[in-house]
Amino acid sequence: MPPRPMGALRPRHISPGALRSPIRTLDFPRLSPLPVSLFGRSYATQIEHTEAFRQSDSEKERVVILGSGWGGYTLSRCLSSKSFSPIVISPRSYFVFTPLLTDAASGSLDFSNIVEPVRDPHYKVDFIQAAARSIDLKKKTVLCEATVVKSGVTETPRIPEDEKRVTDGSSKTPQDPAQGYRWWEQGEMFEVPYDKLVIAVGAVSRTFNTPGVRENAMFFKDIGDAKRVKRRVRECFELAVLPTTSSDMRKWLLHFAIVGAGPTGTELSASLYDFISKDMMPLYPALKGIPEISLYDVAPNVLSTFDETLSRYAMETMRREGIDIKTSHHIESLRWGSPGDPPPYEMDPKRCMTLKTSEEGEVGVGMCVWVTGNEMNKFVSRSLDNVDEFPTESIRKPSNLPVPKGDSPWSYKKVAKSGALLVDGHLRVQLQDATGRTAILDDVYALGDNAMPETGSPPATAQATSQEAKWLATHLNQKDLDETPPFSFRNLGTMAYIGSERALMQIPHDEKTGDRHKYLPEGITGRMASLIWNAAYITMSISWRNKLRIVFRWTLNRLFGRDISRF
Repeated sequence: MPPRPMGALRPRHISPGALRSPIRTLDFPRLSPLPVSLFGRSYATQIEHTEAFRQSDSEKERVVILGSGWGGYTLSRCLSSKSFSPIVISPRSYFVFTPLLTDAASGSLDFSNIVEPVRDPHYKVDFIQAAARSIDLKKKTVLCEATVVKSGVTETPRIPEDEKRVTDGSSKTPQDPAQGYRWWEQGEMFEVPYDKLVIAVGAVSRTFNTPGVRENAMFFKDIGDAKRVKRRVRECFELAVLPTTSSDMRKWLLHFAIVGAGPTGTELSASLYDFISKDMMPLYPALKGIPEISLYDVAPNVLSTFDETLSRYAMETMRREGIDIKTSHHIESLRWGSPGDPPPYEMDPKRCMTLKTSEEGEVGVGMCVWVTGNEMNKFVSRSLDNVDEFPTESIRKPSNLPVPKGDSPWSYKKVAKSGALLVDGHLRVQLQDATGRTAILDDVYALGDNAMPETGSPPATAQATSQEAKWLATHLNQKDLDETPPFSFRNLGTMAYIGSERALMQIPHDEKTGDRHKYLPEGITGRMASLIWNAAYITMSISWRNKLRIVFRWTLNRLFGRDISRF
């Protein structure tokens, strides 16, 4: 494969002054075979070369995968090493097993129990720790910024990166959500060529532009988010027992609000309730009866994607345990300070926040976790917008699309409401022009929360994203993508933990096959569902190392209680 040409591509949202390093294209000289470890395994990433990753053989296609979540990580492990040379580009160097993120936040598991490193000696997958900034479809390159020393890459972005200001870091604290880049956090810019490109960068939490939420709320997408939640819960308890804390402030500090009653919000509320009632209260007997957990949602029910009887069971069970279910509530704002305080409202972690709803007015809370759904990140919404130069060679040939003229600009085809990439049934990215013509890219794919197949939208779950990644890898390996039917999601069931060792499991019933599942109930509830929940997630955990560590840690919790340390 000939080396790719150098380019001077720059993303539109990064100012020239912010680029402290020149942009370079990585050329890939042919290298010697992979080194072998003492145990006879090939290392995933070489160290005896000058470039970021190894050059694939001439018979192999270089597949650049943007993202290390359920889509990118699964795809990189399923691609055939005989046909493809996969490269994962992601700001974080690990994969998170998100179904157990709530257990890690409540202290039931260590964070190391639910992460898998992208670099793994068992797989021939290369990795660059960087964030994609833009794509040149004509040159088939991705412009990246290194994120090895950048802060906040393990957390949900609180302020858009192009709105952050550069500081020297001398007068800001890590708790300041408006902290700008320190000059040394600006990563080197470089271009990575691809033969095939897969966009699996995921999504960020949707705030509906509610005032104060993006700056002050906590989110729950990544390890950094869960660590902040874990620390803040313990922080509020310590603040509450200080002799200088008033009774009102003590009540507000120990009020924990979860906004979003989907599976994540419901499980987080249940896990925090278990942790507080079983592990924290015996250590803080003076605070008995004060802690409160409130679960807010604009919908009339929790777990609205579940069957109505299961949703009602969850609400009744959680209310009986002591969780305050506040459905049909509309959040108006979130700010620092006590209810009724006059402005200005400056951040002060020693005090509470005020959550304002249309139904109740202002309510004091010690922590607000926002888990209300997804919206597109800035890379998809801004960088993947207009196409500077039409990629004639990348257009799927059966379309017989003529080369467009310069007076007809092209852009990425997206879903009007959500802004997700609207891909075809085979997960291929599409372009469109002002006249409504569509062009399908034959070498660029998108899957997961940042994409929606036009043949039918699967749910925004890890199960759906993982199925998309496996389906795409299978047909790329078999080289029959054009002949195979479009991707179709297969519902394997949905589970949710609701506290006190009780859970829900909704069993799928295929309407097309009629009585296929006629001997199965609509769902399973209670302790039996909890046992299935535990067994399922142990089985689904990626490595045997983490499977065993999870079982061992859950056993220790039963014997000695959860981890209550604050760090």
